[in-house]
Order: sequence, then C-alpha cells, then structure tokens
Amino acid sequence: MWIIDLPAGSTVRLTATARPDAGIHRWSVKVFAADDGDAGAASRAVYGAGIGGKDLRQQVDIPAQDTDCRLEVRSEHTAGDDWGDDRCVVDTRRLGAIKLGFFDPNATGAAMDDVSLSFVIRADWR
Repeated sequence: MWIIDLPAGSTVRLTATARPDAGIHRWSVKVFAADDGDAGAASRAVYGAGIGGKDLRQQVDIPAQDTDCRLEVRSEHTAGDDWGDDRCVVDTRRLGAIKLGFFDPNATGAAMDDVSLSFVIRADWR
C-alpha cells in the first residue's frame, strides 16, 4: 500500500493504465480524513477497478474534500485463485503529479509499470 497526502480543497485526476501483456490486476484508492488514524476507520470514498486484458485505460476524478485527507493506494495481481500484492515504484519527477507503477514481483518479464496509476493533484481555490 502507498499513501498520498491530499490537502483540503484539492481535486485529483487519476488515470490508470495497464500494459497489454501484463495480465489482470486490480487497483484501489481509499480516501480517509488525515487525522483519522484509527485502523478501523470508515473511508470517505473508495475507487477501484480491475484492469488488464482489453481494459487498458481508466480515469477517475476524485472531488475536493473539506479537510486534509490521505489516499491509501494499492494494486494486486492474480495469484491462482487469489490475489497477491503488487510491488510499487514511485515517480514524482512531474510537478503536481505522482505516478505509481505496480507489478507482480514474481512474474517473469514483469515491467515496473505493468499497471500505472497517475495522480494529478490540483488545488481548487475559491
């Protein structure tokens, strides 16, 4: 799991992409209030989908929240009849954007961006 801080009033455009030969994965993003450190806390919102096969690009807009929040991000790969956690590689070279690359660390020929989740964070000033 990876955590991204989201300042109050900021919106996020999330673009998920998968490599055509990467197999089926699933990703999820949970939104929590930043000051809610309780492990059993309810999330404010949950986004996610399966990706891979013929579905190689998805886009989600996460609306501004009224308080500072954290995004808990994860991706998983198929592992027989179950799911296994993907390994995450972080790219923060683009100002205002975070790109997380996910891959199955046990798969032969896996690329660090088998699944990419790109977060563009924009402050909405009123």
